[in-house]
Amino acid sequence: MKTPELFDEKNRDLTKEEILEKVKSLVGKQMIDIYETNDFNKKASFGYAIEEGAFNYQRNSKSEADFRNENIELKVTPYKRNKNGSFSSKERLVLNIINYMEEYKKTFEESSLWAKNQTLLILFYEHVQNISRENFMINYAILHQFTENDLRIIKNDWKTIIDKIKAGKAHEISEGDTFYLGACTKGANSDTLRQQPFSPILAKQRAFSLKTTYMTQIVKELTSRTKKTDSLFDYIDLIDDSIEESIIKKISFYYGYSVKALMELFDVNSNAKNKLEMIVNRILGIKRNLSDTPEFTKANIKVKTIRVNSNNRIKESMSFPAFKYEEIVKETWEESKTRALFESTKFLFIVFREKNGEFYLDDVMFWNMPVNLIDNNVKKVWDRTVEIVKNGNIVAGYKDNGDRKTNFPSTKFDSVCHVRPHGQNAKDVYSLPTIDKVTGSNVYTKHCFWLNNSFILKVINKHHENIS
Repeated sequence: MKTPELFDEKNRDLTKEEILEKVKSLVGKQMIDIYETNDFNKKASFGYAIEEGAFNYQRNSKSEADFRNENIELKVTPYKRNKNGSFSSKERLVLNIINYMEEYKKTFEESSLWAKNQTLLILFYEHVQNISRENFMINYAILHQFTENDLRIIKNDWKTIIDKIKAGKAHEISEGDTFYLGACTKGANSDTLRQQPFSPILAKQRAFSLKTTYMTQIVKELTSRTKKTDSLFDYIDLIDDSIEESIIKKISFYYGYSVKALMELFDVNSNAKNKLEMIVNRILGIKRNLSDTPEFTKANIKVKTIRVNSNNRIKESMSFPAFKYEEIVKETWEESKTRALFESTKFLFIVFREKNGEFYLDDVMFWNMPVNLIDNNVKKVWDRTVEIVKNGNIVAGYKDNGDRKTNFPSTKFDSVCHVRPHGQNAKDVYSLPTIDKVTGSNVYTKHCFWLNNSFILKVINKHHENIS
């Protein structure tokens, strides 16, 4: 391992051409060949390997970009191969710590975010299971600059985060508040707290970051030979740098139209199972599903069409991906996939209400779960679920028809969410870390977290009342 005496700070003043020439020599190399060090089990070790091993300057946490003369920031990040053979980003790309006490005083152009991250030199390595970390290989390197539309959205995201700080709500910031630019928690644990300027409440330390889904879009473009998909903004105008306002304006024009009238107007097959989704796509003028556009993919926005019956009820609860029993018991809440999932997901709810036996387009809203509900209600359900799985207490007994009853939290346990099956059938299972006491089985049907239909209705009705 190199000592500080051997580092040369002047290497941070390389020209763009010199930087790119060096990077070319790194692609195809394993980490151990770049930097012979024994600390590859540390999370930041890959970045250190490139800074110290390849560019020969000492690691730092300065507010300026790594290559200061060219204003280029160096980042090293993993991607992974999925079961279907495709690739995705393994994690978000952390940019820089947010100083609550200073950042709100600046314009975007003056911000620490923009000062440090205008141009990103991103090196991608594939994270492979059962391979020593020092043998991971740099496979791709890009010089990333934000497109005009991406930058407009990122500026709006930055403003959303700053507005919460100005409102004394830094402790309520959530990654779901924004689209591409997140404000992720950054620290050893939940006790890493910081002062904020307009509230006595301490807030979790957070950093600006590019969301995992944003990075996945970049990875897909790097690893796929298919051409880039059409932008959403090829079909709708971006109003005031806001995806929300742009889409809401377009869809709200048709408030009060019946489903039947909309199907005739936009030539949608009345027998199609996804006719409500097709109506929305046709309203926006896009050729594919809204959820599949690059903008919605990068922002992790899930589109949900919701039918509210004439009795003011929603039939279905809302499911999330199934969790793995052996994984969930090893996690802490702060680092859990469940918390990350609820915090990072934003929804577009498109509401159809029933009147006189027919459904009418009634409302459209973007929504993400407030962090206080995540860290209270969802955590309570998660804690109970983990306890049940750890102790082998999943099955409570059997119903008269022979079906199993579980101890998993039901809709009566919490007003926000519950746990129930989410597999193709009873034989669609995951392995258990502890054998179930009642059945003696070491596998169990896949389950997931669900948002209660009553909770979703409450969210929708509150929004409807506020805009009425």
